[in-house]
Amino acid sequence: PGAVRTFPAARWAHLAGHGGYVFPGGFPGGAALHTLREDRTGSWRDINTGSDATELTRRYLTLWHDHGTDPDDARYLYLLMPGATVHAVAARAADPRWLTVLAHTAGQQAVAVDALGLTAAHFFRPGTAGPLTADGPVSLLVRRTGPRTATLHAAAPERTGDPLEIVWDRPVAAVPRHDPGIVVLATGRTLRLRLTPGTVCATHTATLTLR
Repeated sequence: PGAVRTFPAARWAHLAGHGGYVFPGGFPGGAALHTLREDRTGSWRDINTGSDATELTRRYLTLWHDHGTDPDDARYLYLLMPGATVHAVAARAADPRWLTVLAHTAGQQAVAVDALGLTAAHFFRPGTAGPLTADGPVSLLVRRTGPRTATLHAAAPERTGDPLEIVWDRPVAAVPRHDPGIVVLATGRTLRLRLTPGTVCATHTATLTLR
């Protein structure tokens, strides 16, 4: 306990009883991962006046990756697998094609998991991430639910209520169902929607028929 170890080319890490992390290409050749095991002692009163003052000692593991001093436009990515076994984490790390990173910038973050028919993206600002485009901040989740069906879910975490436009660059024949906050602007070669998200960060859903 108390000793720091460094793994210069880690591709995954597992914490027994908790889950694990996979580093899918964000660190070419693997991540330089540092670990520290140590016993820590404290009481609930240390962080909350009036709570129990009984001191408790527990063993903790800290994982970290050094960014260096004053990094400029530095980036990394990792996959979090809550509750996963060590075998599941290792298997996921051994399959680099399971996850495709579509965007990894300050403006957009997006991934696709083809095996699940899933595309997920968050737009901090207007832009394009893979097949998805948005002209304002929004979180999008598109999932194939059948050979010719899919669902699109959208939420605007900034809660300004400002309308925004969403484009999915995928042929769509029709939108048979959608929530009231969604207006269908176009189907056909691409799908265009206008979202009026409201101010409570609610999820708005559209059911799609694919061409």
